Amino acid sequence: MVILAPTASAIKEVHDIFIKQYGCSGYMCEGMVEGCLERAMTFVYDFKPFPKLFLKAGAIMYSFISFHPFVDANKRTAFETTKLFLRLNGYELRANADEAVAFTKAIADFKITDINEIAQWIKQRSKRTFSYTINCYLLKFVLNQYNKQLKLQPSAKIPNSIFLIANAVEIYPE
Repeated sequence: MVILAPTASAIKEVHDIFIKQYGCSGYMCEGMVEGCLERAMTFVYDFKPFPKLFLKAGAIMYSFISFHPFVDANKRTAFETTKLFLRLNGYELRANADEAVAFTKAIADFKITDINEIAQWIKQRSKRTFSYTINCYLLKFVLNQYNKQLKLQPSAKIPNSIFLIANAVEIYPE
């Protein structure tokens, strides 16, 4: 089984949308965008610090808020990236705006630092939806077929729609 996650370039696009609405553009450390995502997905040998989907979601949220890769909109980007990550894997995060703002501020103020606590909060407000689940399986199928085709034929022509998806979604082993 695999897990889908937004790529660093997709996360930067999400951030840019927030900045266009309100805020200051720029990076504190551009490479940290990828680092925040990789922290949640990485494993060393057989050790997975965040082995379950909601722990990965919690690590994503915590990392983007605490490691502060952007000059502005880190909490908004963290929350939206977490929502996107869950959607790609069949879940919908349902939290009202006041609740989300209070929670992300608590993480930013280091009142909440435990990834398990963050993961539990996310899990309590997430629901598996039929449409996201179907989209998740279809996307996994398309990306796996695309990867197999490229392994067999490295010079194969890539359809534009698949190219766009492949640049926005990364496949990770579960």
